[in-house]
Amino acid sequence: MTVQNQIILAYKIFAGAVKDKDEYCGCPGCGSRNLTHDGSSLDNGYIACDECHYSISGGDPYEMLARWNAINRSSFQLHIPFIEYA
Repeated sequence: MTVQNQIILAYKIFAGAVKDKDEYCGCPGCGSRNLTHDGSSLDNGYIACDECHYSISGGDPYEMLARWNAINRSSFQLHIPFIEYA
């Protein structure tokens, strides 16, 4: 992954840490806000990212949303390679 791609990823993750108008934080994996929330199933529902397919599941849609928003979105390491100059 290039440095530029890592910076873009970092921006998406940090940007996703803020809730949107529907009270969802962005995906903890990629920062995307393209999410699918199926909380209408009788036995089990899920919240899934349409971009990277990160997901969580559970039986209560409100509990799932609280868990989704509580996931740490800044717990990754940005690797900046050492560039040698001749």
